[in-house]
Amino acid sequence: MSRSLLLQLARLGDLIQSLPAISSLHSSIPNQPLDLLCAAPLTPIGKLFSGIQRVYPWEGERWHTFACKDRVENEHLIKEAEQYLRDCAFPPYTLAYNLNNHPRSILASHLLSAQVVGAGEEGPLHPSCPPWVDYLRHVARERGRNRIHLADAFCGVCGVRPPEVVPTIQARDVELPSNLSQIMNDASLMKIGIVLGAGDAERRVPIATWRRLIEVCAEDLPNCLCVLIGGRGERDAALALEDQLSFHYLSRVFNGVGTTTLPQLAHVFNRCEWVIGSDTGPLHLGVACGAKAIGWYFSRARVHETGPYGEGHWVWQAEGHQRTKGTSQNDHLGVCPEQWPVTESVELLLEGHCQSIPAGWSVWNSHRDHWGAFYSEMSHPVLPPVEREQIWQRLASGNDIDWNFITDVLGSSDRFQGEQFRQETVF
Repeated sequence: MSRSLLLQLARLGDLIQSLPAISSLHSSIPNQPLDLLCAAPLTPIGKLFSGIQRVYPWEGERWHTFACKDRVENEHLIKEAEQYLRDCAFPPYTLAYNLNNHPRSILASHLLSAQVVGAGEEGPLHPSCPPWVDYLRHVARERGRNRIHLADAFCGVCGVRPPEVVPTIQARDVELPSNLSQIMNDASLMKIGIVLGAGDAERRVPIATWRRLIEVCAEDLPNCLCVLIGGRGERDAALALEDQLSFHYLSRVFNGVGTTTLPQLAHVFNRCEWVIGSDTGPLHLGVACGAKAIGWYFSRARVHETGPYGEGHWVWQAEGHQRTKGTSQNDHLGVCPEQWPVTESVELLLEGHCQSIPAGWSVWNSHRDHWGAFYSEMSHPVLPPVEREQIWQRLASGNDIDWNFITDVLGSSDRFQGEQFRQETVF
């Protein structure tokens, strides 16, 4: 039986944003097995994806070592690379869906499959890009009022439409450490995941802001438990946060930072009602596991492109005029908030609306229709952006892209002055 392979070699957030494409591919060709090639540390979470049969690790550092060794070792390097591929035991693939416009992913897709869809589909040395890949490059370069979510654009790259049902990750069968299991199984507690860290330092929320959020949650939500989420690199931040909390508030916190595997973290999120954080991988994992999200989007993050996928999520978008002092409007340092919507976020969590919006922020609510995800500003009519349908139809036509048309649809750069589409996707 022929098999297909999806390649997503970027970080956790982009892997989670690939779930809608995986779901649509599985629905459109249910009898053709679909496998996944992803970064090696993420293979445990990939194994929880519905619609994926096998998950293979991409050892990025090892391949980087191959590439950087002295050329006199060429013959040895080729043998080592060939042995690596044999050890992986990849089956023959008739079709590969490549989501990364990067030489390593393009080359891997052609090494492993007879045909490639997506980035590099004309060949590893061909200069042209298919329409959706070219569109994502255009968005990253020109900015503008893009309203097509990254997850839906990944569907376009694969040649499928966004799924009718938002896919989820279930990990309730994964065993948790006993102390964490006891807390997460306590049905009397309202669990809120607090994502402390981020892959980029400029996307990290200040510790003082997290302390204030926990204090407000403890005062306004008498049955809540704030579960601190993060990797080993956030352990010091979590300890610093605990040091700043009084005993009264500390009793409302469970520090799970650096104590869980990715599948265990997915289980924790399966039992969380809410997850709060910046635009980072664990926030998107929490959403995929069923939690509602409140996102604080600043730096280069843009709600319309990488907001939590699905319905009923909230995103606070820091506006472009909140910039680091001493920088000009044309600098590419992203947006640096001076104040944070703490009490307003708890209002949203409790009431589904808030009375006031802090200066320098706007707040958006997520929706979906047959063209995918979209966000509407609070207190404004819920109107799907017309740009999405126009661009989907134009890119699906098979004709050469009229970039004047695309530019007219997107318009000039809007008030979100972020630098680029999250470039973990390498567009």
